[in-house]
Amino acid sequence: MRILAVLFLVSSLAQGQDALEIVRKSVHHDQSNWLKAKDYTYIVRSEMRRRDSHGKITKVDQRTEEVLILFGEPYERLIAKDGKPLSDSERRKEQQKLDRLMEKRAKESPEERRKRLAAFDRERRKDREFLEEVPDAYDFRMLGDDAINGRPCWKLEATPRPNYQPKHSGAGMLKKFKGKVWIDKQEFQLARLDVETIDTVSWGLFLARLAKGSRLFIEQHRINGEVWMPYRIQVDLDARLALFKRVQGDLDVSFENFRKFQTDSRIVEAAELK
Repeated sequence: MRILAVLFLVSSLAQGQDALEIVRKSVHHDQSNWLKAKDYTYIVRSEMRRRDSHGKITKVDQRTEEVLILFGEPYERLIAKDGKPLSDSERRKEQQKLDRLMEKRAKESPEERRKRLAAFDRERRKDREFLEEVPDAYDFRMLGDDAINGRPCWKLEATPRPNYQPKHSGAGMLKKFKGKVWIDKQEFQLARLDVETIDTVSWGLFLARLAKGSRLFIEQHRINGEVWMPYRIQVDLDARLALFKRVQGDLDVSFENFRKFQTDSRIVEAAELK
């Protein structure tokens, strides 16, 4: 029995180390994937179902947006609302916004453009710094094998480490989530994430708060044989905005029509998406 206990302990430690190494590789691969993803345009469909305190749906908001790459930065263009194409006046407003941006960017000097893109890139990198701390923030346990979108994956459980001390701004919120992750076996990319908050999460000097028990689900698919892009995001949320306005409901976001900007992207009309 003692031999079996020792073997079980050694096996558990080895499995835990394997799980951690898998996550480390996944974070590394995600960073390189992120650089490829910025060259893609796509369509985003979102539906927000607001609920009252009794769980009854009180309002449904639907939006369809096209994410374009304009002068080196993403631009979100609204093309449909509540399942219908925009009205003539709404379409004119969106076109005017786009025209103003195009005119402004066309007048940039090379130095102005360089500074703008450098600032944008710094902000993007800053927003993702906390991901580098994920391997240090959690204890990972192997749950077994699974398949996402037909691809073999490892299924892991992530539990916050009690003694974790965040190094980067924003990484502190990692201590307030727990859940499961699925990592693609072939490319070490995040295929699925299913987590919940175990404490209140706050942003922007308490201007927004996400209540304990809110859930986040993310699934990613491999696109064009070279990049992993979001396929679906679901949020079951209970939040407060500006400390006063409470928002309860379900947010469902889907992504489609991925096109690499350099080769085959173009502005589409809402009628083409039906």
